Amino acid sequence: MRKPHPKYSKFRFDAGSLSLNFVATVRHRGSQPRDLLATPEALSNWFASAGCCSGAAAVTERDLGEALLLRESIYRALSSLVLKKRPVPADMDFINASAAEPISVPQVDLPSCRIRWQSANPAKACLAEVARDAVIVIGSIDRQRLKMCDNRSCRMLFADNSPANRRRWCAMSICGNRAKIKVFRERKKPPEMV
Repeated sequence: MRKPHPKYSKFRFDAGSLSLNFVATVRHRGSQPRDLLATPEALSNWFASAGCCSGAAAVTERDLGEALLLRESIYRALSSLVLKKRPVPADMDFINASAAEPISVPQVDLPSCRIRWQSANPAKACLAEVARDAVIVIGSIDRQRLKMCDNRSCRMLFADNSPANRRRWCAMSICGNRAKIKVFRERKKPPEMV
């Protein structure tokens, strides 16, 4: 088995929203899915990298389980919209329930006078923030800009914020480049003998 390239082990924050970035923690959904949230520590790292909390959030196995359920509910709901279908009510109920949880509140830390985000349960607060973003994406008129990467092994969901709304790949530097190389190689192949 080939070891994955290091760039496929890193979190992506280029999908266009917090909830889309959260869904992107599964790489290569269309071929050999690679879950980047395999441990509570990985989820805590994602929260910190995404800016959902000030520092490391303590994450339990139960928090991780809820996070994975939320992530997949969001993925299914957004995928349905991309495919011009209605999201499954159970997924929407789970997303809405997660969005209803309390989020972190800003507090001024003395004597530094810096903002510190405080919550009784930082992991739940971070998940509530992700769920609220998903609710906004799903309920927004901009949901027509939701797309799925044309690379069949990738299938990452993203918001197409290009002016013409004609983006086809999650990133031109990744999947778009691969598609262009494939087309180039196809053109360079000598014709087959019949």
